[in-house]
Amino acid sequence: MSMPSAPVTVATSADAPVDFDALVDLGISKPARYLGNELGVQPRDWEADWKEVGVRWALTYPEVYEVGASNSGHIILYSILNAVPGQLCDRSYLPAPDLAARLRERGAPLFAVESRRPLAAFDILGFSLSYELGGTNILEMLELAGIPIRAADRGDLPLAHPDAPPLIFAGGPTATSNPEPFAAFFDFVALGDGEELLPEIGLVVAEGRAAGLSRRALLKDLAQVPGVYVPSLYGPGADRVSIEPLEPGIPARIQRRTATPMPHYAMGLVPHIETVHDRLTVEIRRGCTRGCRFCQPGMLTRPARDVEPEAVIEAVEEGMGRTGYADFSLLSLSCSDYLALPAVGVELRNRLADKNVSLTLPSQRVDRFDENIAHILGGTRKAGLTFAPEAGSQRLRDIVNKGLTDAELLAGVRTAMENGYRKLKLYFMIGLPGETDADVLGIADTCQALQRQCGDLGRLELNLTISNFTPKPHTPFQWHSVSTGEFRRRQELLRGALRQLRGLKTNFTDVRLSAIEDFIGRGDRQLAPVIEAAWRAGAGLDAWFESAERSYAAWTGAIEAAGLGGRYRQLELGAWSATEAMAAAALEAFCRQSLPWDHIDSGLEKRWLAEDLQRALAATVVPDCSFAGCSSCGVCGPELGHNVVIPPPPIPPAQPQRAPASERVDRLRIGFAKTGSLALISHLDTLRMLERALRRSSLPVSFSGGFHPLPRLQLALPLPLGVEGLGEWLDLEFTEQVDPALVRARLQPQLPAEFQLLSALQVPVFGVSLSQELEAAHWDFVLQPQAGAPLTSQQWQQARSALLASQTLAWQDTDKKGRPRSRDCRPFLLDLVIAELFPDGPAAFDLRAAVDSSGRSLRPEQLQHWLGELLGQPLTVTALRRRALLLKPVLTFN
Repeated sequence: MSMPSAPVTVATSADAPVDFDALVDLGISKPARYLGNELGVQPRDWEADWKEVGVRWALTYPEVYEVGASNSGHIILYSILNAVPGQLCDRSYLPAPDLAARLRERGAPLFAVESRRPLAAFDILGFSLSYELGGTNILEMLELAGIPIRAADRGDLPLAHPDAPPLIFAGGPTATSNPEPFAAFFDFVALGDGEELLPEIGLVVAEGRAAGLSRRALLKDLAQVPGVYVPSLYGPGADRVSIEPLEPGIPARIQRRTATPMPHYAMGLVPHIETVHDRLTVEIRRGCTRGCRFCQPGMLTRPARDVEPEAVIEAVEEGMGRTGYADFSLLSLSCSDYLALPAVGVELRNRLADKNVSLTLPSQRVDRFDENIAHILGGTRKAGLTFAPEAGSQRLRDIVNKGLTDAELLAGVRTAMENGYRKLKLYFMIGLPGETDADVLGIADTCQALQRQCGDLGRLELNLTISNFTPKPHTPFQWHSVSTGEFRRRQELLRGALRQLRGLKTNFTDVRLSAIEDFIGRGDRQLAPVIEAAWRAGAGLDAWFESAERSYAAWTGAIEAAGLGGRYRQLELGAWSATEAMAAAALEAFCRQSLPWDHIDSGLEKRWLAEDLQRALAATVVPDCSFAGCSSCGVCGPELGHNVVIPPPPIPPAQPQRAPASERVDRLRIGFAKTGSLALISHLDTLRMLERALRRSSLPVSFSGGFHPLPRLQLALPLPLGVEGLGEWLDLEFTEQVDPALVRARLQPQLPAEFQLLSALQVPVFGVSLSQELEAAHWDFVLQPQAGAPLTSQQWQQARSALLASQTLAWQDTDKKGRPRSRDCRPFLLDLVIAELFPDGPAAFDLRAAVDSSGRSLRPEQLQHWLGELLGQPLTVTALRRRALLLKPVLTFN
């Protein structure tokens, strides 16, 4: 992440779109990240709608596009808000360092991807805060948007005033868990599920905006909405730890919101570029009542709410048809606890048997992994399988209430191997309360035992992730103390034991990262200066992967500068398992002390959490209240609801899976144009876009065989990134005779408007490949001097003539292995014509270049280089287009 500088000065009018073409070009990596033209984006008259709606949202995900655009919660909330009358919603993502630097350099504001309007022009700007260290990325986005990073500096103007900044809020797991370290940066925080809460917030803001309320008055109204926390209306109590209202009429505790999952909204957008989770994701169960004592998501999402099986089936079936994805995932904290999973999975496999799709599940309970679940996983492509034993011994799993025995772990792994899995991912943690060296070594013993006891089924390879336990608010272990030094010792102990094993790959979490997470996650309002200083020193989520040393130095330097170094070192060196040494009465008194997040009402009673800590110290297992008796945690009731557990429906008979049709009966050669913003989409992403369009069209496309069947689709010659193509070609094969006109009519509506199908004709099915049919490429482009005096017509003509008269045109580059090579490109130069000379020096050229059977040809940038040498000054290529790919005469069918 680049170093923040002075706040961005917004050079445009308050709500005018930015000059996108000037900001995002080929100098920016992966420019398609910022296009906002995904499948599913509803066409909108932004100028008219901007004026007519009552409130304008921008939901931002403070990570790069590939992460944010694949986050199901982000897309669901975006889709819901756009369905609310009188409200509109746009999106924004953390820009990569190159675009961030360009925005600062040019004094341009960070913008929303669809409207391309500055973020500062919206009424409400929401951030997803799902990780303790995510605050630095949020500050980066606020600064790039030209918005004061602290709520206290945003004034008190009415929201409709052109100089008023938007209301800034956070939502997500970390914001709900403990918003206090980030309180100084947000006008309000949305606690819990947002599906119902955000539209309610929009209505209050629309009314307040229309009434001309001041910012503070509007925030007071918002504070009355259940689930909305307004930090400026609260302050530290007499003990300097607890948080209390500063004015009468403000709720003393703010209860998080719950909502019923809405799987239909999951199919909202389909990105044109590859994302982290490049599949349809449908939620099947929200909440988890397993009661794992280390697990904050399980505690903060209670009660458990199953989605009706038919709603899941309909959402997946319709979603796969509307999106064209090749994979889908069923989402839950514990998919195996969705009792309808086997029936739903088999029904979906039956309905999608001929669609060449695969099902994946996130990490699941190994004790519920059986033949039924094994059967529904995968499809034409079998994905990996992940289990989370968490601890290396039965005793420690009982302490953390994992509810998993050694026998169940072995049975689940054997079931996986019996169903063809030979590589498994296993998640473990070290540093759990009550852990001893024997428990740490038990992780290696567990892996060795699994490999030995499954040896009759084949070789078992394990990919281990070893995380460092960090205590989380709203869990029974929120009072636990960890030690960085002890983490390091135990990591080395485990490394030594794992070195003796074969067939293992192991990844350890950085201990320093865990310490910072803990310091922020259980912190208070004193940490706002730390977060700001760390951001100014260059700390960001990406920095941990690019330079752990630099990021750690930024955080620890910020902690020292804030005068909290002693407090941080005390945490790092804190007594290992201090709570275990306390007598029961002392522990009870210790747990009654105020915590910075006590005013956040998660539904869990603090008393129950303390009692569960006592049960943990006694290694007492508490049953899952979804399937056993109530554990009296305090969640269930009229405000947060009750567990909704749907009994398992009968499992339908499984129909045999069918490999995708691979008959080669017909072949079409289709001419197309790829123009406008699609020029910024890479060749591989274009192929992916076409594959999904073909799935949506339901045309009888022929697929290849093998592990990963793909449509028999070939593009003639990849277009360089950023280049429009006006006369391109692709070949597509079918399993039956097709009408070319009908294919165009069926496929065109599934493609963006900037991808136009121009022609379609039949060619011999088993003829030579399309690439071997290429004869020449026709380009047009403009060359202009980078510096110096304008070039005359005579100079251009002389340079052109000299180039055409050259006997050889040497080009030096490297091959795929990086070895230098030299080639003569003169045989590829068929013709070069100066189409137009401009008064200020540039010249427009038409180039015809031969293409050989291997796809080799001339590129306009090579002409730029050679002409620049002849003219004695460097040139720049602009307005580059490939007008046509010219084919050899080919036999066609009428």
